[in-house]
Amino acid sequence: MKKFLLIFGLAMLVVPFVVSAQAAQSAVSTVCNILQIAKTIVAAVGFGIAVILLIVAGIKYMTAGGDSERAGAAKQGIINAVIGIVIVVAAVFIIGIAQGLVMDVGGINLISDPCETTF
Repeated sequence: MKKFLLIFGLAMLVVPFVVSAQAAQSAVSTVCNILQIAKTIVAAVGFGIAVILLIVAGIKYMTAGGDSERAGAAKQGIINAVIGIVIVVAAVFIIGIAQGLVMDVGGINLISDPCETTF
């Protein structure tokens, strides 16, 4: 059942991107759009998982009840979640660099979609 829910959830993430695909696009624009989809998925899933892990570790820390071993494990969980957030930010940054190189826009565009530029 867990596998089904995971596959169903991932399918729901991909369906809007598949439906919005356009028929006649240049190869560069297609690569840029694929990178944009990857950036969106990495950011959404990565930040989602990292925030959930951060919340769980915070709850474990609050309920440690003075047990130094449980509090230490919870602190390590918080550190790991923050490291995960840094990794996700770095991944989104790297994908933004790749988009800038593919589209030849001369920079990194992390906020808006560089695939929307006209040739």
